[in-house]
Amino acid sequence: MQKYFVWLAAALLMAACTKDGDTIYLPDPDEEKASSAPLVTVIYGDNSLGDRSYCDMIYEGVEQTAQELGLRTMQLSPRSTEEGLQYLELMFRQMETAEDSVRRLFIVTSPVYDEYLRKNSNRLAGNPYADLLYLETKTPLPDKGSTLYMPYYGAMFEAGAIMPPLAPKVMLIGANRREQAVVDAIQGFTDGWNADMTSVTGKAKKYLGTTYLDETGDGGYNVADTTALRMIHQWVDDWFYCIVPICGGAFNTFRRMNEIELGDLMIVGVDNEYHSNRSHMSVVKHIDRAMNLCIRQWLSAEGMPKHQSLGLASGYTEVVHTYKDYLSPYDVEVLEQLTDEKLKEIHETALRKEEEHEK
Repeated sequence: MQKYFVWLAAALLMAACTKDGDTIYLPDPDEEKASSAPLVTVIYGDNSLGDRSYCDMIYEGVEQTAQELGLRTMQLSPRSTEEGLQYLELMFRQMETAEDSVRRLFIVTSPVYDEYLRKNSNRLAGNPYADLLYLETKTPLPDKGSTLYMPYYGAMFEAGAIMPPLAPKVMLIGANRREQAVVDAIQGFTDGWNADMTSVTGKAKKYLGTTYLDETGDGGYNVADTTALRMIHQWVDDWFYCIVPICGGAFNTFRRMNEIELGDLMIVGVDNEYHSNRSHMSVVKHIDRAMNLCIRQWLSAEGMPKHQSLGLASGYTEVVHTYKDYLSPYDVEVLEQLTDEKLKEIHETALRKEEEHEK
C-alpha cells in the first residue's frame, strides 16, 4: 500500500489539470534538460578527417578549446562534396527559423564550399546567435560571417632559402593549382630558393621542380600507396634529394612509402612537425592554435574580426629546424653556411617578403 501511494504521488507531480479539465505536463525535476551551452559545428571537405595533418589539427584544436570553455561540439566529415553541401543547406535552413537563443558557430574548412557560402551567407543575417567562420580564404564573405587566412608564403620562403646547402635538387608537390594556400606556399618556397641567400655545396647543380597531384581540380589531398611509390621511384631515378609535399594528408602517404620501401629521399614536414633522420625541417601551420583564438574571439564582447590573417609574423606558421640533430661532423660546409646569424637573416627577410606578398 505504501508503494502505491508513492507511485500515485509521483504521478500527480507529473500531471495536473486546468480549470477546464485538460491535463497538462509538468516537467520531471530529475529529467536531464537539453544543454544551452554554445555549440561549435565544423564542416570538413569530403573524407578529410583522419589525414593526420591540417584537418586533424582543426579537430584537436576545436575539441581542446571546447573542453576548456565548456562548449558543445559537432564535427562533420561528409563522404562527398554533395553531402557536405546538404549539411550546409540544412544548417542554413535551421538557423533561418531558429527561435532559441543558443549561440552557434559554424566553421567551414574547405574551399569546395566557396561558391555556396558566398551565395548564402546573407541567410544568417536574421539570427543574432548564429555565426560563421570560413577558413583559408583571402576574400571576406559578402554578408554575415568571418574569414581566416593563414599565409604559408613567409614560412615557405624561409624554408626555400635554407634548403640549397641541405639538398641541391628538390621536388615541390602541390595538391592542386586552385587553392590559394597551396599556390602561395609553392610560390613562397620557390622565391626563397631563388633568393640565393645560401648555395649548394660541392659540385652539385641547384634545381627545383614542381608537380601537382590534381592538375585540373581542387583535390590532391589523397594519393594511393602505389601512385606515391611510383612517383618516389621516379624521383630517386632522376636524382632528386628531397621532396616537399604541400598536399595535406597525402604527405603521410609519401612519408610512409619513403620510409617503408626506400628511405632514399629527404622529406620536409608540412603542417605538422616531422622528426626523422629523413627530414631537414618542418614548415608548421598552427591551425589548432588558430581555432582556439577564433573561438575565444567569437565568445568575446568584440566578436571575431570580419577577416584576419595569421602567418609567420604572428607565430601561427613557422619553420622548425631538425637538420642539426642528424647532420654528421663531416657536413662542415653545410654547418658553415647555416649559422645562427644566417638563419636570423633569412627569417627577417622572410617576414619582410610575407608582408610584401600579403599587400
